[in-house]
Amino acid sequence: MILWEIFWSFFKIGAVTFGGGYAMIPLIEKEMITNKKWIDEEELLEIIAIAQMTPGVIAINTATFVGRKAGGIKGALIASVAVVLPSLFVISVIVTFLSGSFDTILVQKFLTGVRGGLLALMAHSLLRLFRSGANNIVGIALLAVTLITLIFSILSPINLIIFGSVTGIMLYRFFPRFTLKYLGGDKK
Repeated sequence: MILWEIFWSFFKIGAVTFGGGYAMIPLIEKEMITNKKWIDEEELLEIIAIAQMTPGVIAINTATFVGRKAGGIKGALIASVAVVLPSLFVISVIVTFLSGSFDTILVQKFLTGVRGGLLALMAHSLLRLFRSGANNIVGIALLAVTLITLIFSILSPINLIIFGSVTGIMLYRFFPRFTLKYLGGDKK
């Protein structure tokens, strides 16, 4: 029963999401946290962070992690397949029937409307991630340094991920009381 629920939940998310993983986050949040209660908000943020750092598409990585949490290895496999199936079907139809008509006015109007909705979904996700990650002076400082580094192309995104990971580990290792007090975290 749980495997069917995992499949159906991720199939629905994959079917109605345009624009990739970040546009999918609000849908995953509603379905997995509010409706199914398979994970909580903090777990979702951790899953998103890990999904961003691991190779592959964020939507599939997120589905894999949530599926594993809800239904073990089988749940991970089913969630991964389910989130991809709608896109596979839609792309197959587009390539078969519409590949020559991307320049038509109707398709351009459709894509303009979709872009507006996608920007709203991604802005929502960005705001949630910002509130959870930059909710203290250290988070805001790391955000500022990372953003400036990205804007001026000082380091590549992968180097920034490594920098952030090493910074987090060092803060927890060498300044545990400060880190727990100002950054939160596991109090074990």
